Amino acid sequence: MHTTQAQGERGADRGVVRSAAFMGRKDRSDKVLNHAVFATLYRIENRRFALWLPVALGVGVWAYFHPVEEPDWRWAFAGLAPLGLVVTGLARRAGWGALALCWLAATGFLGFGAAAGSAHRANAPAIAWPMGETVEGRIIGLSRSASGAPRILLDRVMIYGVEPEATPARIRLTLLDTDLETLPIPGTRVRVYATLMPAVEPVEPGAFDFRRRAFFQRLGGVGLTRGHLLVVPSTRESSLFDRLSVGLANLRDSISRHLRTVLPGRQGAFAAAIIVGDRADIAEPDAEALRASNLAHLLAISGLHMGMLTGLVYGLARLLFALVPFTSYRISTKKAAALVALTAGAGYLALSGATVATQRAYIMVAFALLAVLVDRPAITLRALALAAAVILLIRPISLLDAGFQMSFAATIALVAGYEAMRARGPNRADRPIWQVIPRLLALYVIGILISSLLAGGATAPFAAFHFNRTAPYGLVSNLLALPVMGVWIAPWACLAGVLAPFGLADPALRAMGAGIEVVLMTAHWVASLPGAVQPVRAAPPIVLGLIAMGGLWLALWRGPWRFGGIVAIAMGLFVWSNAPPRPDVLIAPGGRLVGVLGPDGRTLDHARAQSFAAKTWLRRDGDGADQAEAARRPGLTRGRGRLSADLAHDWRLEVLWKKRRRPGLAASLCTKRTILIDRHGQGQSGPCLYYGLRELKRSGAIAITLGQSGPQITTSRRPGRGRLWERRRQLRR
Repeated sequence: MHTTQAQGERGADRGVVRSAAFMGRKDRSDKVLNHAVFATLYRIENRRFALWLPVALGVGVWAYFHPVEEPDWRWAFAGLAPLGLVVTGLARRAGWGALALCWLAATGFLGFGAAAGSAHRANAPAIAWPMGETVEGRIIGLSRSASGAPRILLDRVMIYGVEPEATPARIRLTLLDTDLETLPIPGTRVRVYATLMPAVEPVEPGAFDFRRRAFFQRLGGVGLTRGHLLVVPSTRESSLFDRLSVGLANLRDSISRHLRTVLPGRQGAFAAAIIVGDRADIAEPDAEALRASNLAHLLAISGLHMGMLTGLVYGLARLLFALVPFTSYRISTKKAAALVALTAGAGYLALSGATVATQRAYIMVAFALLAVLVDRPAITLRALALAAAVILLIRPISLLDAGFQMSFAATIALVAGYEAMRARGPNRADRPIWQVIPRLLALYVIGILISSLLAGGATAPFAAFHFNRTAPYGLVSNLLALPVMGVWIAPWACLAGVLAPFGLADPALRAMGAGIEVVLMTAHWVASLPGAVQPVRAAPPIVLGLIAMGGLWLALWRGPWRFGGIVAIAMGLFVWSNAPPRPDVLIAPGGRLVGVLGPDGRTLDHARAQSFAAKTWLRRDGDGADQAEAARRPGLTRGRGRLSADLAHDWRLEVLWKKRRRPGLAASLCTKRTILIDRHGQGQSGPCLYYGLRELKRSGAIAITLGQSGPQITTSRRPGRGRLWERRRQLRR
């Protein structure tokens, strides 16, 4: 008994000690929280810290993709678990602020690991250099190239003479002498002789890198063919998933053909784009008008289309459930309608081809509808943050896509803006029906105006950064076109989908076509206005980071300190307006195109060749001229087999492109303060800055900026380990 009593006393003493220690820690935390600034911050923002976890996840993803060489990420995960435990223990003692920083750091590591893991999983063989081979594969996608030629995407590829383990997972072929309407349906296995080429590298250091996109799409190369596609029987048994995906592809193809039959011309092409994601038949004048009027987002099946569809289905289903006495009294009509809308959205996702933008839109809509099912607010920043985290974990490369950035920027601006207005808006009592209808119409118009201002203002910097152009009249065109999309086109499209199984969809489709014509007329009218498109010069990457973090700071916090985000945005715009000058000389990979910056803009050495590189250079210069106009500018002196130009700071450019030339010509041109580009040269000694065949192949695209201290040279191919998409396993003969 005495022993038991003594143990009880010792236990009580330990309890007193623990209580005292706990009170001591609590007192220390209270001292921190009692400070005026921290107390106010914690009281106002304690429920907003979770919104920053996806931001930390994105920072970790960016930290993987940003370096010019492949980072060795294994060491980070080797010490992450013990480090996390130690830091968490210390953070608990230090207070909630340190604990929040610990969680943000851990989430950043998670994003880094997700990005690294996705890159290593996507690594697959690729074409190393052009080769002519017989290719066999299954068609899984049909599209058109920029020139209008049909393209096919093949998987289950077999290249004759190449081992299976060295064969690319996917190949994309452009068919030069074939019409899109005569191509076999998806799922057909074909064989053709084609010229295969590696994915195109950047045409300028820092420009769009198609190699990275192809890498994550497991696209091992592209090709050209003039041959006839030979249909061959499949030797491999298809799984249930393969049969389902091929069946959906065939269904999309048949719907697209039917839409173009019922609505010939541009109406059918627009309808196929917004219903099944087939933009192959969009004419270039219509596409350019939509881009110039800031209405190109209507073609991409994204949040707008998914929101319209699920919103219409949700409202109609809830109305029908409410009209039936059995369902209105026995079930929750809003939850049943949410399930119906969720199913309709999933069907639209599958029917549209489940592109990355559509997947992103469905995830965001799904979280909103699931919130309705669990009696939570449908559209909140928390649901949006959760959707962003899921997308970044599933496909981290999405962070670098313009579509991801613009769609989340617009959605965050809309949700945060309406949250702020709802918090300040007064509650209104019920009114008679004759007063409610005009008020609803007025609110609809005001809502479109506010939504266009919020979404347009949020996406404008991202669009200007990625596409180097702005649309000053975008607000006007969206105010005119979005009501037509929401009130006319989307309802008729939904009705056509309901009537299609009964063969009665054609009248609804024709009515939808009338609305499409109004949208296209609006786009062409706005695009024809003076100054409808304003070119913008390329900006340093830090600009996008400042604007993005400033916008997040402004939208995610609630206290007055959130206006500090405006300072970050202003800093980004200031850096953009004072960005370094564009390179004096640009050289395309292999020296196939040269551009020299002069007083009248960049002068090009070809009026037609290498059109993609020329278009990219002029766009990033903020130059609205086309390639032919740029080639006519003064600045280049052309001769037989050579051209030359006088550059800044007494430098001179000399370009030789013919194999046969006067002996000693290259040596005579290789003088001091001269840039000599010899497309077929094997080497040259002298004081000039020389780029021969070997140097051009090793450097890729070259940008040269001249200054008092000498030339500053940047290349798209950097020595060292490089990134996985730059040194992926290569298929060679």
